[in-house]
Amino acid sequence: MTTRTDDTYLWLDRYAARLGFERLSARLPWDVPPSYLYGVLLILVIDPVLNAWAHASGYRSVFLDNPYFVLQPLALVASIYASRSLVQSYDDVMTEMAVEERTDSPERLTEIVPDWLPWAVFAVGAGYLYVSTFATGLDAIYRTDGPVGVFAGLVINPLVWVPIAAQFLSVYLSLELLAPYRLVTSDVGIHFYDPEGLGGLRPIGELLKQAYYFMMLGLICYALILYHPLAEVQGLERSPLTDVTFTAIWVVTIATVAFAVFTLHRFMHREKRAELQALEAELRSYVDNPWDVKHRTVPDGDADRVAELQRRMEIVSGTNEYPATFSIWSQLLLAVVLPKGVQLFLSGL
Repeated sequence: MTTRTDDTYLWLDRYAARLGFERLSARLPWDVPPSYLYGVLLILVIDPVLNAWAHASGYRSVFLDNPYFVLQPLALVASIYASRSLVQSYDDVMTEMAVEERTDSPERLTEIVPDWLPWAVFAVGAGYLYVSTFATGLDAIYRTDGPVGVFAGLVINPLVWVPIAAQFLSVYLSLELLAPYRLVTSDVGIHFYDPEGLGGLRPIGELLKQAYYFMMLGLICYALILYHPLAEVQGLERSPLTDVTFTAIWVVTIATVAFAVFTLHRFMHREKRAELQALEAELRSYVDNPWDVKHRTVPDGDADRVAELQRRMEIVSGTNEYPATFSIWSQLLLAVVLPKGVQLFLSGL
């Protein structure tokens, strides 16, 4: 047995624990989170068994119809890693930003993924799949895909695969939407003495980029599954709805990044202007004729204080109003464009 050293305990770990994977994890000689066991073992077991079952029943395997479907289980396992990596990175960001030292309510920021959110995403995803399954009809599914299709529609897709996707989406949405909102509504403020001139927000800017990178890779995998280049011999057809679906998902992901960036920009702009106005108001109280550049004078006893205030104003004025460097924005812009570029390229093949 092993003692767990990983402090990152996801909602998916709790979900997997309900199915016995935590007990299995504890019996291993390695420190393996229940979520990893859940994803890897079920994929290694379910996919081969279901495809063998379909073949034995005289139905075609989904991997024969579209070989790119092999990316789906791989992407699901990768999303578990992404979820854990992003949560751990967020904890590191909060530590680097010294949030616990800068606010009276650090838990609003340090505990970023609400307990209800994964359950809500899971309920929506599973509900949608069940509605789609029953709208299609179990008889129709049985005629097309056999008992494997029915079992997948009732059990595997909504209750096995959706929880994995729900975990990643809840982490992604929390980072891109909830974290910026909670930061700007907290009393953390801006670190104007940040030597990088980014208000101390570079770590969270980097994390937003990292989160979208994972989403970008998922979108590219989705595009390969949808457009299955060089797999036309299997008789698979693409429709205009395929393009609309992918574009809609891509636009939604861009909207999440845009919200995060715009929210942080407004926050930095507001804090910077407020600090400059406060410093200027204090400076005016020390000088004579503060509004007249020709006749403005500083009393001898206040010269040092005025010089200090002017130095602070220069520091505040030099603070950027976006939480990232030009390099970060360039990389993020490329990541935003890349999925659509891949989709357009694949759709033209």
